[in-house]
Amino acid sequence: MKSKLLIAVILFVNSLFYCQKISKIEFHHSNPIIVSNSIDITVEAIKQSKKDKIKIRVKKGRENEYFLQISKKKIIKIYNACQKIEYDTVALKENLIDGSSTNITLYDNLNNKKDYYAAGLSKKSKDDNFQKDFWYATSLIIKTAGLKMKDLIDYR
Repeated sequence: MKSKLLIAVILFVNSLFYCQKISKIEFHHSNPIIVSNSIDITVEAIKQSKKDKIKIRVKKGRENEYFLQISKKKIIKIYNACQKIEYDTVALKENLIDGSSTNITLYDNLNNKKDYYAAGLSKKSKDDNFQKDFWYATSLIIKTAGLKMKDLIDYR
């Protein structure tokens, strides 16, 4: 009897784990010195369509805001890249006064939230062991939003 109950509990917990789905991805990049020059990208399934497309909102600065539709495969690729980020917080190893900051926040349908933060992201981050996973996830998000890495503030 105990073994049946144990198996039932394991199956229930296992099904909850696999029912976990991506709910939303938020990306924010800014520099405290440069006012009103930030990049905000929100990826959220607003309406399920037959084509399996997801709408994203891209806001660059105060005025420039637009929407795109992207495939669910791209979102899964971004989400998987974020899951590979080993460190929640990464920073540039050089002294950087008032440098840029980048946040990636993942949400799932079970109300779980995971934050990642980087300070001073640069071209060198691509090859740095501590920053390369964050850099890769950021580059996927930026490219999906129709932007370029050079659009990031202080990206050199």
